[in-house]
Order: sequence, then structure tokens, then C-alpha cells
Amino acid sequence: MECRRSLVFVVQVDDPRVDWLLREFRLLVNKSIRIAMAHGVRSRARLARVAYRDLSAEHLIHKKYILSAFDVALGLLKGHRRRLRKGRKSSAPYVRKPMLIAENQSYWLDRETGRLRIPIRGSEGIQLHLPLSEWHHSFLRHPEWGLGCLTVVPGKIILVVRKASSPAYAPKAVIALDTNEDSVDGVVSQRGQAKLVSASLGNVRLVQTTHFRRRRRLAKKKAHDWRVRRRLLALDGRRERNRVRQRLHLVSKRLVNAAREHEAAIVLEDLRIPRLAGFSRRTNRRRNMWPCGELHRQIEYKAALAGVPVIKVNPAWTSKTCPVCGARRRDRVGKDFVCEMCDWEMDRQHNAALNILKTALASNEALARAVRFQPGALRDDVVIPLYDLLREGAGAREEPSGVELGRSSRTT
Repeated sequence: MECRRSLVFVVQVDDPRVDWLLREFRLLVNKSIRIAMAHGVRSRARLARVAYRDLSAEHLIHKKYILSAFDVALGLLKGHRRRLRKGRKSSAPYVRKPMLIAENQSYWLDRETGRLRIPIRGSEGIQLHLPLSEWHHSFLRHPEWGLGCLTVVPGKIILVVRKASSPAYAPKAVIALDTNEDSVDGVVSQRGQAKLVSASLGNVRLVQTTHFRRRRRLAKKKAHDWRVRRRLLALDGRRERNRVRQRLHLVSKRLVNAAREHEAAIVLEDLRIPRLAGFSRRTNRRRNMWPCGELHRQIEYKAALAGVPVIKVNPAWTSKTCPVCGARRRDRVGKDFVCEMCDWEMDRQHNAALNILKTALASNEALARAVRFQPGALRDDVVIPLYDLLREGAGAREEPSGVELGRSSRTT
């Protein structure tokens, strides 16, 4: 597996050759789209046979940019055809924003000083200086991170660096997690012991609700001017995404660090949110805003960098199955799951985590030999914060005090 990171640099360039180069690349992409649609082309090799010679004669530009334009055009057409297959409305793709995408063979970068050379044609090129910070140097000075494609847009340069993921170790423990709207709840099993854990997502749901109401007020207030309304709504949406991602990054980073420290594997649900009828408009909006995919994406790429194994399991019936006797409930389950066959009772989210762990152990023989746990021993267990795994000596369970026993058995 290959891991990639995007390094963003804010660069204001006054050279008119840069503007010409971005507009020329945009024109190449739009021409490639029209040629591919006219000839029914789906591969870069065939598009190069059909259009490379004509475009190379019309545009006096570095020749490798033409192949990059083919890749961009075919990627846009792939999404257009996918939408048509699903019966959605889709117009022919057209690039409006000036841009340039160059592969790593097309440009030259001094990884120590940030001096960048972008060729235009022949021996003619543009010299730029990227403002490097310590965070940028942490990637560019590391020999394992190689240079990827370079994207240039007005006022911004995006450099992709990539490296092969670290080899995964043989896990000695397991962290099984059930992803919910306000928290991730799970069970940790190591050295013959198991404990229930829970980690808050930092009020992500409250942040999304606040920004949704704010955008609704802005849309009503600026209904007379659609340009101002669109700009304000886009600004607020970007602010919401930044706030949500920052909170998810904190959770995913601590989780991966805890798994690496204890040499544990992370078990997640292979979630696919279906589009079901019969729900209210408010419920559908909340389901669509649920950032479970972003959280799992962050966990997976950070785990790949750290060499932490990640296992995906089927999430079907995890919240409605008894982990002791295997009986399923067909009716609606509330906050607590109660088995009608063996009287097993537990919080629904931690009950789902137990079933996720059982499914992972049943599908992975090597993991099952290294990990042992009994669901019945966790029936009256006290839930601890997941971040406590980062503390020294967290492998041994602490005895609960009288204050903790007086509180609810489930804390977040």
C-alpha cells in the first residue's frame, strides 16, 4: 500500500508566463475531453494515438503536460459516465479554473531550499521559491518520502509526496470499535484481559448542527443576492469542515498511537450508508452529515504509516445480536441491548463492539490465537476513556474507587 500526503504552499506569482501556462493546460484538458467523447476513448494510450500529434502541433508547451492533460480529462469523463450509468443528470465536463498538473518527471525541486523549476517549453522554465516550514521539512528531508505530482492553481501550489507503508506487525492485542455519531465505543483485549473503552468525537455533531442553522439563516438573509449568498455559504461550509476534521484528527491520531504502543490491531466496521426511504428529512440530513467515512479514512492511512494492521468486518446485526448466545432481536433496540433468550444486557454501542471483535476473531485465525476474551466478564465492567491507553502502565486494570462505582456504568 502506498501512503500519500499533500503539502500546500501559498505562493503569489506575478510572472505572466505562469498565467499563460495555466490557461494553456486548461485548454488542453477541455480539448482532450471533447476528443475523447467524440471517439469514445477510455484509455490514455488510445487517446494519445488519436490526439497527441495534433495537440502537440497546436500548443507550444512542454510535451509531458499533454499526457497529464489526458489523465485529467479521462478522470473527469470517468465520473461523468458513472453518473450517467446511475441515472443522474450530468453535463459534459468542462474545466473553468486555470490549473496545471505536472508529474514528478516534469519539474525539479530542491528539497532543502524549496527552489522549484517548472518548465514551459524546451529549455525555458519558471523559477519559484516555496515557503518551507518545519512541517514541510519533516517530509521533504525524509528519504523515504518521494515526490509525486505537482498541482499549480492561482495563488496556491500543492505537492504530493508518497512512500510505501510500513510493514504491519503481528498483533498481540485488539481494539474493536463501533463508530457512532458522538463517539467511538469499543473493547480492548490484551494479555488475557479485556476492558470497555469509549472516546468522544469532540462534539462533532453539535458543530455540524450549529453551522447548518447558521447557513440556513444566511441563506434567508441574503436571498436577494445569490453571489454574496453563495460566497458566504461556501466560507461557512469550509469553516465547518476544518473544525470537524481537526477533531477527527485528534481522535484518529491518539487511537493509532495507542494501538502502536500496545502492538494492537484495529477492527472497524466496513460501513456503507444506504439511501433508505421512510426516514424523515431531518434524519436523512443527519445521516448524510455523519463523518464516519472521514474518520475511518484518517485511521486507515495513519495506521498504514505506523504499520498498525486494520481489519474491516461486516457491520450487519452487530447492535442486535447477543455476543453470548448469538440470538438476534428483530425489533427496534433502544439505548441498551437486552437479550430475550439469556437476559444479557449491555449498552447497545459496546454490545456492537463485542460482536465486531467476535467477527474479527472468527475470520482471522492468527488473531484468534493471540487474543482471548469472554464477553460475560465485561457485563458489569466500568467504561474507561480510550485515551487512558496512552498512559504509562495502562496495561494493568486499575481498581475503581467508590466515586466511580456510584456513577453510571457508562461514561464518555
